[in-house]
Amino acid sequence: MKKLGIDIGASHIGLGLIENNKIIEKTYILYKRPSKIFNKILKKYITKKYIKFLIKNIDNFIKNNKINYIGIGCPGGVDINNAIFYGSEALVVSKIDFKEALSKYNCEIYIDNDCNCAAVGEAYFNNYNEFLMITIGTGVGFSLIKKENNTIKLSKDEEIWKILKINKIPNTKHDKYISSFKKLSKRYNKLKKKKLPRGSIFEDKNKNQELLLEYIDDFTKGINLINQEIKIKNICIGGSFSNYHEHYLKKLKIKLKEYDIFIAKNNNDSGIIGATMLPIDRY
Repeated sequence: MKKLGIDIGASHIGLGLIENNKIIEKTYILYKRPSKIFNKILKKYITKKYIKFLIKNIDNFIKNNKINYIGIGCPGGVDINNAIFYGSEALVVSKIDFKEALSKYNCEIYIDNDCNCAAVGEAYFNNYNEFLMITIGTGVGFSLIKKENNTIKLSKDEEIWKILKINKIPNTKHDKYISSFKKLSKRYNKLKKKKLPRGSIFEDKNKNQELLLEYIDDFTKGINLINQEIKIKNICIGGSFSNYHEHYLKKLKIKLKEYDIFIAKNNNDSGIIGATMLPIDRY
């Protein structure tokens, strides 16, 4: 049975054909986001265009393959019971009922938060009984995983809200201890006075050290604060930031000696795989 995994990001849509929990084919399509200044009426129009864009790319990707199941990872809030995505300011889209929007495929459709999907996809391939998943890309996501009798379970949303609150730096409006790849890139671009791709910071051997060390220090503070509340020692890093782990992982391990910090085995593809393993029970 072939499953279609969809990873909806702020700058891309990831599509993967899955068999036996392994990707047999995948593609990433860049999505050019419109300005956030659009009012609610125009946002509904943009949402319809987004759905058409998604369906067009699904059709081009699956071609003649019969899809028996669709799993979707979405940023932000979702109604997992009814496959409803509540929308995203980053994407400039409003609520999407995916069962209705993708009804032409005549198959089961499940959704969850994109970080939850990444955590589930990673949990299948590692031997940890519990770990904290952190996806770092355009935004930052958190998910807690526990395995019981080889069954993967996700924590309830309340635990994640607690982590999000802990991760916010006090007396600031938007600053976080563990911040996004996008935020790190913005700091680097401000230093260089240029608009460069995110990975550019890792190609610059002379100008990135101070920024990276600052990022690692803040990351360390965030992990220690989160651990005080939820008592977790196994930390998995996923998202696009995980593709550059050779530039920061050793430094993180030195700073966080009492933790086991590791990179998602499927890097940014974990979300596509995990989406096709939905639905998952909560603990």
